[in-house]
Amino acid sequence: MEHGLEVKFELPLEVKAWDCHVHMSGSETPDSILKATEAAGLEGMIAFAPYPGLMTGHVMNRDEFRNSVEFASKIQRELDDKLAVFVFFEPRISRDQQELVRLLEWALVDKELRGVKMIPAEWFPSESFMDPIYRKIEEVGAPILFHCGISWGFPYSSKFCRPVEYEYLVKFPGIRFAIAHICWPWVDEALALAGKFLFAVARGNYSKCRVFIDITPGTPPLWRADALRKALIYLGPRLLMYGSDCFGADNANCFAQHIVMDLKVLKGMLGADEKTLELIFRENVLRFLRRQS
Repeated sequence: MEHGLEVKFELPLEVKAWDCHVHMSGSETPDSILKATEAAGLEGMIAFAPYPGLMTGHVMNRDEFRNSVEFASKIQRELDDKLAVFVFFEPRISRDQQELVRLLEWALVDKELRGVKMIPAEWFPSESFMDPIYRKIEEVGAPILFHCGISWGFPYSSKFCRPVEYEYLVKFPGIRFAIAHICWPWVDEALALAGKFLFAVARGNYSKCRVFIDITPGTPPLWRADALRKALIYLGPRLLMYGSDCFGADNANCFAQHIVMDLKVLKGMLGADEKTLELIFRENVLRFLRRQS
């Protein structure tokens, strides 16, 4: 089903945008996605393979996982230049580490998905149980986009999504990852984590820093300008990635609304210059995907 192709916003056409955070519904077609990106002025997006019952507390099972990957893989192959589909990986599918590794390898290698999306829920990102999974992701060279901060996706999950939990990934030097929603309400902790990877691990070299901040809301309007101001002052714009959190990879009106909303904050309220906007809305996402150096 196509969403909102009659875009109701005056689009800032000078901005070239890649959206790093879109949830697939499972009803999209390559054509509906292409029409939506064109209508909203998007160059492309990172979209997450569907997670059935995401907001209900339902835990994906093996069959649902395989169906999700198959659906996403078919679309990925037709829209590779405009789309990077991440497998929505649920470690609670199995307590067998090797089975999880096989499922993940199937999704990333056999089905050619481009990265991994995870929401920690009843498991911590710093658990040693995750080590074989991280090693496989490191071996494949795929990026990870983690949920971070208060979580609406599962009833009991927020305590597992604190930013400091992701410090554990310093053990895996080949993994690049992003933490979503600026980890609101733990914004300062998120910036401190990214600062550690930038200054203590990468020695201030942005090209070697392995953590990105996905600025997808999360942050309510009252806090958003302050959160982005802090991020720009402390980290600069080279680690920040624009995202919408839209549901439906063909939801044109949602895409356009979020571009306008964040431009109002970044450009209108914080005075971000053209280069800063280019980095946040496009270049950093492509660098995260390694589609640009």
